[in-house]
Amino acid sequence: MNSVSIEAVAPDDADVFVARQPVMDRAGRVVAYELLFRDGPTGGARIGDELRCTTAVIERAVGSIGLERLAGSKACFLNCPRDFLFSDYPYVLPASRFVLEILESVELTSDLSRRCSELRGAGFQIALDDVRSMTDEVRWFLPSVDIVKIDWPFVERAELPELVSQFKRAGKVVLAEKIETAEDAEHARQLGCDLLQGYYFAKPQILSGKRAMPPVKAILHVFDLVGADAPLGSIARALKETPMLVAQLLRLANSSEQPNGKTERISSLKQALSIAGSRRLLHWCGLLLYVGRDGLPVEDDPLVLLAQRRAHFMEEAIDAMPDGSRSLASAGYLTGMLSLLHVAYHMELRSFVDELPVSDSIRLAILNGGGVLGELLSVATLLERGDVDAATGRLQQLEFSPAGVRKIVECY
Repeated sequence: MNSVSIEAVAPDDADVFVARQPVMDRAGRVVAYELLFRDGPTGGARIGDELRCTTAVIERAVGSIGLERLAGSKACFLNCPRDFLFSDYPYVLPASRFVLEILESVELTSDLSRRCSELRGAGFQIALDDVRSMTDEVRWFLPSVDIVKIDWPFVERAELPELVSQFKRAGKVVLAEKIETAEDAEHARQLGCDLLQGYYFAKPQILSGKRAMPPVKAILHVFDLVGADAPLGSIARALKETPMLVAQLLRLANSSEQPNGKTERISSLKQALSIAGSRRLLHWCGLLLYVGRDGLPVEDDPLVLLAQRRAHFMEEAIDAMPDGSRSLASAGYLTGMLSLLHVAYHMELRSFVDELPVSDSIRLAILNGGGVLGELLSVATLLERGDVDAATGRLQQLEFSPAGVRKIVECY
């Protein structure tokens, strides 16, 4: 690999795009928008990879364009592949404003049902997208969702009354999607559909913004401070050196859940940090680290997901240690996120790590597997290779209890 500066990233002034399509209530009022990936100012989108498109929509909607401009105070629907639903990315979003749509391509499994319960518990609503019939699989999964989107043109007209009725009897909000005529809209209302969406009301409108990518070193510095539970004043001082990250923090704060549903006018960075929350800022920085010039995660999606899985593993493992502190768990999370970043930036590992503004313990762990962070990173690598026995042995050497070992291995 060539050794290049980690600041040698693409220009940050490129145009980026997101489309929005309104969701209407029965009276014809706009109550929400579905946010859609677009790779240009006109036409549709080339969906090469669903996870890339979803994370791009989030980065653009929250960071480059802003939710207030995209949707005002209205709710947002977001297409979600399975990998996204099981990632940390949803927690960047203000949960009460987002409906996470399970794509038709996602298999409805018991672990997905449990994950939906977690996300609903965090405040999100869950929608089942592109439903065309009441299959046994859909019927079994219904308790895990709030909204069912019926793929209106692809259901026989004679079957629509019973299909809508079944979902209504199950207590679900029914959305008729792909409504293209006045007749279809009226029919959907007569059958009791709660929400409607389609070209009859409006085609997706494309909004644009300027790509806002803060320097990688600045992201890492803030990431490190947040992970170490530094005082808000210290984080605010670091942010002042990076105006683009300040702008994104303000957008994060502006889109956050605020007490009593009131929107505060932000008068300081410390106030913005307090509103956005350090955990949310940590997830946001993690997402930014793997974002490239076109707003999509760099390299293949498995790289991003693997780094995130390592970060989760490190954090969970340290939480299970008898003497594991919150600051050490945060350092573990950061170690996992950074451990593959040199691949994304096409750099030799040592050259990349030498440039990172992180603690010696993190640097030593990534370079040499040193210290407890390095030991756990080695365990993560063994688990990725499928060598559970070796990973279990290493954890036992670190004096984890049998129950702790079981929990840690299962969480990976």
